[in-house]
Amino acid sequence: MKLKLIETDNKIIEKNYTDFLKDVKADSFFYFHKETSYKNLKDLLDKLQNQGYTVHLREVKTGLDEGAYLYELHIL
Repeated sequence: MKLKLIETDNKIIEKNYTDFLKDVKADSFFYFHKETSYKNLKDLLDKLQNQGYTVHLREVKTGLDEGAYLYELHIL
């Protein structure tokens, strides 16, 4: 499972699921590039919920264009 994360300086980093889990903490936000597969994000949600996290995923519009969006993941 490949995940494309957006860092604070707008760099795009590709991580797999195991590398991503190293950064997971309660009450943290992660932003994913729109090229990240929605199916992969749903699988990630299921796996995090099975580990006991409460997870919220939403699509955030970043402009007026239909393709201007990213995914925000909030882990509680």
